[in-house]
Amino acid sequence: MRRKIVVRIGKVALMGLLFLLPCCRFGGSKSRERLQEAEQYYQSGTSSNHASHYEESTYYLKQAEDALLQAEPSELQPKEQARRNRLLGLTWFHLGNTSESEMLYDIAQEYYKKSIPMLDPAEDALFLTCAYRDIARTNAIMGRDMDSTRLWFQKAADCADSIGNKMLKEDIAAYYYQYCEPENKSGLLNACRTLAEKYGVTTRYAEIIGMYLAIGETDSAAYYLNYLHPQDSAYTYWFEQSYAYFQSKILHQRGISDEAYEELLQLYDRKIEELQRDAGARTYALSLHYDVAREQQLAEEAQRERQWQRTVSVILVLLLALTITLMLVLWRYWQQRRREQNAAIEALQTKYRQQLQLALERLQQKVNLTREMELQRLRGNEPEFPKWLQTYRDEQLTMSKESLDELIRSVDNALDGAVSRLQKEYPALTESDMQFAILSIIGASDSDMGILLNVQKQTIYHRRQIVRKHVNPDIEDIDSWLQAYVLRINFH
Repeated sequence: MRRKIVVRIGKVALMGLLFLLPCCRFGGSKSRERLQEAEQYYQSGTSSNHASHYEESTYYLKQAEDALLQAEPSELQPKEQARRNRLLGLTWFHLGNTSESEMLYDIAQEYYKKSIPMLDPAEDALFLTCAYRDIARTNAIMGRDMDSTRLWFQKAADCADSIGNKMLKEDIAAYYYQYCEPENKSGLLNACRTLAEKYGVTTRYAEIIGMYLAIGETDSAAYYLNYLHPQDSAYTYWFEQSYAYFQSKILHQRGISDEAYEELLQLYDRKIEELQRDAGARTYALSLHYDVAREQQLAEEAQRERQWQRTVSVILVLLLALTITLMLVLWRYWQQRRREQNAAIEALQTKYRQQLQLALERLQQKVNLTREMELQRLRGNEPEFPKWLQTYRDEQLTMSKESLDELIRSVDNALDGAVSRLQKEYPALTESDMQFAILSIIGASDSDMGILLNVQKQTIYHRRQIVRKHVNPDIEDIDSWLQAYVLRINFH
């Protein structure tokens, strides 16, 4: 009975585990595919992310945005969720960078800040540096608290120091001077010149030329104009337009009238205005696609999903601990009962071994006395059996029915009713069969059974075959089966 309880508890725990595990979602292949697609679109969009390739860049970035929004956060692992948030922040930052949309900057900041706590400071130090820098820049563009902006720039500079990236630190310094200390023209100029001349960031030459033109140093602007050429074919058109634009500005400051350059300058200014208007329209279109309520709902669903998974995990752990504890308790109890029953069986074996020894001694005495009387007769004497010997000869040396019944009851009590259940399960077993079964259970040999039951060994053999037939003809060793049965059934 106790073994059945243990088995049932184990089955219930296993079935519960099998039922609950499918309910826990550990990731979705579709969401992972969307995440991979988004990375490819993002790479395509940022490889041409400039005014001269605005339409192509915006198309790919918009595709990246759509793929990222289709990747459900609740179906991704924590690292994949961090990648998703990071890519969303970068995507909206680049889209906002083209149009200078505060809404897109704000969204980019939101996802940057979501991804930062999920990243490893050692493995993702480069991204963290850029993220801190971009948050600082967008804070300044949106006119937010300057102390907060400086703090983000400081975090970016510390990260750049930690990875030893001097170029990135100069880039951060240039943005810091531009937004936090606009009056420090020399600091910004030095940072831009270091980036352009030492690290080959040729786009910074445009800023250098613009600063020199702003302060009227036309010759310096003309000097650096010679270095304004592309190193990346994706920006060739932009460099060509920028060169023509700055050349027109230089000619204008020098008072040189050139109708071709004047016309180009006007066309370029109009082109910039058109791009800005187009960017504003596209920003508005993107804002329609960005559903804040949907994003919040997804976040709430993901939080509920995680809470539910934690609850299920706790329940499973508690259930497992309870099952193990219960099985240990039952195992200890089973071991204790097994020891007690073994002791009881050994006591019964000792008791009836002593009775058997007494029967054998009395039998030997009978044989000796009978042999002595026969010898007297062979010598011609006619001895009379003494009265005490006659009485002794009439006594039975075998176990009485009462003794056998007492033995059956003793074994049955010691084994918690196992003998009664044996007789109930196999009703074909007769009284003689049960006598044989009990003696077999306590380990009596065929010789012992013959003496105790007052039968020959051949009779014991036949009795064994009859018991095997009544129980199960396929059993080869009925004695071992009986001994195992009473122990096995006791712990079911």
